[in-house]
Amino acid sequence: MRERLVAALVGTVVVVVAVMGAVRAYATAGEIERSAQATVERSLTMAGVAVDERLHGGRPVTSDFLDALSGDVVGLRYRPRQGAAVTGGLAVADSDREYAASATRPDGAELTAVRPADDIGRRISDALLPLVLLALGLIAAAAVAGWLLARHIARPFQQLADAARGLARGRAGVAVPHYGVAEADAIGTALREGLSRLDRLQEREEQFAVTASHELRTPITALRLRVEGLALDPDLPPAARTDVDELGRGLDRLSTAVVDVLDAAPSRRDRVVPAVPAEPLVAEAVQRVSPWRARRRVRPDVDGGVQVGVPADAFTDAVTALVEDCARAGRGSVGVGLVDRGSHLELTVTDEGPRRGEPDLLHADTAPPPLASVVSTVESFGGRLFVTDAATHGYRLLLPRGAA
Repeated sequence: MRERLVAALVGTVVVVVAVMGAVRAYATAGEIERSAQATVERSLTMAGVAVDERLHGGRPVTSDFLDALSGDVVGLRYRPRQGAAVTGGLAVADSDREYAASATRPDGAELTAVRPADDIGRRISDALLPLVLLALGLIAAAAVAGWLLARHIARPFQQLADAARGLARGRAGVAVPHYGVAEADAIGTALREGLSRLDRLQEREEQFAVTASHELRTPITALRLRVEGLALDPDLPPAARTDVDELGRGLDRLSTAVVDVLDAAPSRRDRVVPAVPAEPLVAEAVQRVSPWRARRRVRPDVDGGVQVGVPADAFTDAVTALVEDCARAGRGSVGVGLVDRGSHLELTVTDEGPRRGEPDLLHADTAPPPLASVVSTVESFGGRLFVTDAATHGYRLLLPRGAA
């Protein structure tokens, strides 16, 4: 989504700049050409006056005289009625006739002024260079503005996607904030309604499990006691004793069936956490680190075959908090590694700064405030968090090992 928004904005700016640039370039080239033609005509008029005065004074028209008249702006050529032509000023070629003007004198001589075409092209290039640089600057500014705008627009949807993933993984207490984007607010409202409905269903299911356990197991236990009491009666006829034994076996089967049904309820079945691959969870945790400059310093190194037997979202939240602590308070690059020790998994998060605490096991009541919730989270799924005993700062998180 973000890439498409940036591409659309930059593409629109490129088209607008290209059209405006082409129009402006065409107009600029036309102005320069008209100015050049006017310069040629003015130079021809002034040269004609000077040639008249020189001839009236009885002096010939020479190349040096024409050089002085040209002012290094045009090329001049004087062709008398009889005799060889005299040239002066800028050197011109036959291809320069596009910017030329001629005048025939009363004595039959011809005076021509020519502006070199390469000089006109150079002036056009010099005039268009700032326009090209401005267009490139506008395109670059549009790309930056588009990226920032797309990031601002896409952030709510990314957070909604995180909330939806947490909901899909069965995470309780998923918070869906409100946004200033109408579409995102509509999705958030739908998610909040769904979460509220699921919470009510889960609460009812748990109440049903508790009630069913009490309402079914209590009378079954009472019946079992009555049956066992009848079985102990020495005056019980043999035929009745056989029925009592059969009744006891039926109550055992009924009790087992009730236990199986209650244990098969989703609220209890979901408490068994399946093993999941650790590599994508660590990658997701790194992507949550902000700002992006800190995220670029993180170097994850996780074997793709390692699996963790803990709740995915709780594990991701814990890794994110540890990486953010090292990225913000530490120095240099941040390393994230996960290795299988056989009996457990060991996650390490380290930076290149000095150690910021004594090497010891962290508890929720003694850990720094930013990490108190992390300690509670990892302890909830059987993990333990330590400050490493090393020259540089780091954390060591011991985790239950999932099945490969």
